[in-house]
Amino acid sequence: MNAKMKVLSLALVGLCGYAGSALAVCPTDPVQPIGAWTSKSELPSHAGSPLNIVTPGLDASACKLTASLQTNTTSAAAFVRYNHAAPEPSYRFQFLVDTTAVTALSASATVAFLQAPASAVANGSNSFLRVTLVPGTAAGTQRIRFVASKGSLPFVSGTTSPTDLTPGIHRIEGKLVVGAGAAGTLSYWIDAAPGTTEPAATGSLASLDNAAWGGVNAVVMGLTLPAAAFVSTHGGETVGFDTFDSRRQTYIGH
Repeated sequence: MNAKMKVLSLALVGLCGYAGSALAVCPTDPVQPIGAWTSKSELPSHAGSPLNIVTPGLDASACKLTASLQTNTTSAAAFVRYNHAAPEPSYRFQFLVDTTAVTALSASATVAFLQAPASAVANGSNSFLRVTLVPGTAAGTQRIRFVASKGSLPFVSGTTSPTDLTPGIHRIEGKLVVGAGAAGTLSYWIDAAPGTTEPAATGSLASLDNAAWGGVNAVVMGLTLPAAAFVSTHGGETVGFDTFDSRRQTYIGH
């Protein structure tokens, strides 16, 4: 089984197989054949939810993707999507996100940074995994929450990072394993120390019993599923994304 599935940086590094290449060239559009992603969505419009490619990147890379939701509606979205060739029953992912421009979050202001749709529908949904920005414990702070599909009521399970985020760039890595009963699990790492040896996970979810969803069919990165409090208070605030990487088995690290 291949270790590396895809590097989806904004620069053309997917062709080279690694990120941060000094030879990388920034595309004018993130979508294939110019960029590495399958498609993009700016809802309701580019003016309302713009995606832009800007320099420099977040990881010594040539460029990054920025997204913002200018429109005061919970249907607003700005994201790129990559469709995998086949369902992935073991899925590791990593991306960088810059939340510096996001001002103090109110108690109900949330927005998803990453979604992983499943290859099959179970319990009425093909939503397999979401990585979401949520308020922290202190007023105005931020944390990351992971929500995964589960085979028993209430059909989802969630876990929130144990510490508040500091303003700036954050490295998020996750590992979703598809399986019956206790075999279905999720582990995640936030701002793990540099290295290629897998450290103790920041958090995890056990016994997801998620085999009915089949596997990860695609990945969506950007700003989606905003709460009303997010679009009303944080419209126009820009979030940066870079260096998405996915593997089947091995820890990605940095």
